[in-house]
Amino acid sequence: MKEIVVIIPVYNGEKYLFDCLNSLKEQTFLPAKIIVIDNASKDKSVEVAEKFKKKFQRLTIISNKKNLGFARAVNQGIKEVINSDIDYILLLNQDAFCEKKCFEKLVEVAQKQNNSFALQPLIFNFPDKNKIQTAGDRIHFLGFGYSGNYNLEIKKFKPKIKEIPYASGAAMFINMDILKKVGLFDEDLFMYHEDMDICIRARMLGYKILLVPEAIVYHKYNPKLTHFKLYWSERNREIVLLKFYKLATLFLIFPFWLIMEIGTLAYSLFTGWFWLKIKSYFNVLLQLPKILNKRFKIQKTRIVSDREILKFFDDKFNFGGFEHPLIKYLVNPLFGTIWKIIKNFIYW
Repeated sequence: MKEIVVIIPVYNGEKYLFDCLNSLKEQTFLPAKIIVIDNASKDKSVEVAEKFKKKFQRLTIISNKKNLGFARAVNQGIKEVINSDIDYILLLNQDAFCEKKCFEKLVEVAQKQNNSFALQPLIFNFPDKNKIQTAGDRIHFLGFGYSGNYNLEIKKFKPKIKEIPYASGAAMFINMDILKKVGLFDEDLFMYHEDMDICIRARMLGYKILLVPEAIVYHKYNPKLTHFKLYWSERNREIVLLKFYKLATLFLIFPFWLIMEIGTLAYSLFTGWFWLKIKSYFNVLLQLPKILNKRFKIQKTRIVSDREILKFFDDKFNFGGFEHPLIKYLVNPLFGTIWKIIKNFIYW
């Protein structure tokens, strides 16, 4: 009998947590354990979890004294069970909840796909259940991560099990045995792009990332780009690029990267987060010794080439919730066309 542990990082999740936890109790394939890691919430998140625990004894609560970030909280949960006989971990956002057969469908596919590091359910927006939030997250070749098929009506989507660039951390179903080989989440990323990071690491070791459309999750997703989110996303995007691409690829993308950075700086200046963008550069520089050390280990153990990895990266920037005329009419046509030509010469 396969066993699942659900890990839910929580920060001020009082208004979401009951729906999230209750959906786990209703599963046709019940989890062996639920671990809630509270990152020093200022609301009543812990009280909600404790109340739920009275009805579902399989719940464990870890309370942190300060906000340790998403990646570190997830790792805390994983370390609780990493030496047990657990087969799978479901990483779930506090503002997401699962349909009753979600776990059942994920396990069915996982048992047939032994080489898959992570599976992602089909994630819908809530309350608009007819529109997709992500059918597998996408990666632009300059490191931007975003929801795939965002806001696409389900009637226009052809559901099938397929490989995706990476699984969203909102609902990521992980094979525990493979996780032990890939390693835990990168805690230096703190939050945002940590799901992309771990999936690229897994793919570089030859493992697959799949969408399982029959497994359904609803996400109370907020697409708003706050300055806080932009800072961490931009900082971590640079780190991911430095860790994974080979030097020759970094050299090839440099002109594209430089133009995009100039554009991003201009955008940040007009939208009020310029100094946060500058701060992201300094933070990356401070992290550089760590980044290079991680890069060395990744490049030493990888078995998949940049050429193969780039098959899963997008040429065009299609970030749901963010549209700009310069991106649509200048950057995407220009960058997309040139990069499609150049990447054909990548043989490494």
